[in-house]
Amino acid sequence: MKKVILILMLIIAGFESYAQNPSETTRKKFSTIFDVYNDFYLNIPDSVSNRLFNPGASISGLYDFRFGKSNFSFAIGGGIASHNFYSNSFTVVDENGVTSLKRIKSLYPSVSNYDRNKISFTYFDIPMEFRLRTNENIRAAIGFKFGFLLESHSKYRGDDYLYNTNNQLFVKFKDVENIQDLRYGLTARFGWKFINLTGFYSFSNIFEEDKGPEIYPFSVGISLMPF
Repeated sequence: MKKVILILMLIIAGFESYAQNPSETTRKKFSTIFDVYNDFYLNIPDSVSNRLFNPGASISGLYDFRFGKSNFSFAIGGGIASHNFYSNSFTVVDENGVTSLKRIKSLYPSVSNYDRNKISFTYFDIPMEFRLRTNENIRAAIGFKFGFLLESHSKYRGDDYLYNTNNQLFVKFKDVENIQDLRYGLTARFGWKFINLTGFYSFSNIFEEDKGPEIYPFSVGISLMPF
C-alpha cells in the first residue's frame, strides 16, 4: 500500500509540475488532496469489539470544471485510499462459504494478549464533487465516489495460537474472503484554504450480500490541499 501511494504521489506531482508551466489558469484546474482520517463502523455484531481508533489515509487528484465565472465548479478524478478495521475477532468462513467474525478468545482460549489484529482494505477511487470556493478562500464540496477493491489483508501480532509456544506470533493473510469488490458513498469537505474537514459515508456493505455481516463504514478526518 505504501508503494502504491508513493507511486501515485509521484504521478500527481509530475502532473502538477506540468500544469504549472502553461498558465496560472491551467494550474488552478487541477487539485491534489491528501486525506488522513479515522474509520468508524456501523452495525457491528454484538459479539465483536471494534477499536475506536482506526486510522486511514488517501491521496487523490481531481480536475476542476468551473461554471463560467462563478465560485462553483464540478471536479472529477482518481485516487488511492487505505482503510483499517481493528477488532477482537478473526474472519471465519463456514462450510457454506459465508464469512463471520468470531472472537479470538472463543476460537483460541489460550490467547491472553495481542498487540494488533486488523483487516485492511485498499481501494482505487473515482471521486466526483460539486465545489464552492469563495473570495475569502472558504472551501466547501459535496459529492460521491465509487471505488474498486485493489487488495485486502488481515494482520495479527500477539500470543502464538498456532503452535502454542511462548513466542510472539505475526501472521498476515492476503485476500480476505467475501469482501465487496465495489464500494460507493457520499463525500463532503469544508474548510479554509488548504486545510479542510472531510467525511465519507458508505452506502455499500464491506462484505458481499448474504456472504458476511452487514457492516457499513464511515470516515471523518482532515484534508490537505496544497495544490
